Parts: sequence; structure tokens; C-alpha cells
Amino acid sequence: MQLAALLISIMALLVSATAVRRQIRLSRHSNSMPVLVDLFREHRSDYLARARHLVVHELSGDDLRSGLNGLPQDRRLQVRDLLWFYDNLGVFVVHKLIDVPMVAGYLGGSVIDVWEKLMPLIEADRLNRAAAGRADHERWLEYFEYLYNVVVDDKLGNAGAAKVRARIQRQINRANLSRGGKPRRL
Repeated sequence: MQLAALLISIMALLVSATAVRRQIRLSRHSNSMPVLVDLFREHRSDYLARARHLVVHELSGDDLRSGLNGLPQDRRLQVRDLLWFYDNLGVFVVHKLIDVPMVAGYLGGSVIDVWEKLMPLIEADRLNRAAAGRADHERWLEYFEYLYNVVVDDKLGNAGAAKVRARIQRQINRANLSRGGKPRRL
């Protein structure tokens, strides 16, 4: 009889713990939902839509080799703001304020397109920051890089993500070596 009471108590404890975990997760989602809606609204804004179009359709590879400073002022500001948007979005994902599937499902294609197009510019800026003596040069847009990696994982699965990372790694190494830098790991 005592064993049955103990088992029932343990089961009740497990059910309660599961319910509490679920309630915490739902509470976190309800608190992050307004932030996510605002981020999606900003992503759809005319300004960021033009910035994405600029990045994906108008910038050439030559425009990117000098980093942000190699772009004309009007383009530099649009590209910078787009980069900062995705970097800020990555902060929310890193700290688990927003779930990856929600971001990947709605913004994933844009995250991938923009990262892959601007990766040479980002690497050039990291090298420029290193040359200027910035100790944190590797951290430049690291949240955007993280966001890109988790979105690729979510959309393509591990095998597809590994192929994409290998291709990007080759591009990074070619860019770094052509500037006298060292190969870098994603």
C-alpha cells in the first residue's frame, strides 16, 4: 500500500513538473510574440525591402571586397542597417527569446541569401577591424553568423548545412588568403 502511494506521489510530481515546464515555455512565447511581430513588421518595411533588393540583386562581388567602407554612402547605410537588423535578430535567437523555427520559417530564405551575398563584405570588415587593432574583430556580426547557421540547420538539416558551411568556408579562406590573412573556421 505504501509503495502504491509513493508511486502515485512520484507520478503526480512528474506531471506537475511537466505542466510547469510547459507553462514556462508558453509564457516565454507570449512575452516574445510582440517582439517577433515588430521584427517581422520591420523586415517587411519598404526600407529593409529595398535594402534586401539592393544586396541580393544590385551589389556586385567587387563592391564587397573593401567592406562597408567600399560602398557609396547611401548603399553603405542600407547595407549596414540590414546587417544590424539580422544581427539583432540573432541576439534574440541566441538567448532563446525567439525560437529558430519561427524565424527560419518566415525569414529563413532572406537570412541565407543576405548572409551568403554579404559574407565577403563581412569578412573584409573583420579583417579591416583586425588591421585597426580591434580585439573584437572576430565578433563583428557574430549573432548574424549564428542566425545564418541555425537557419541553415533548420531548413536543410545537418547534411545540407554541412555542405553549405563547407562552401562558405572555402570562400572565406580564399578571401582571407588573397588579403594575406589566415584561414578562419566558421
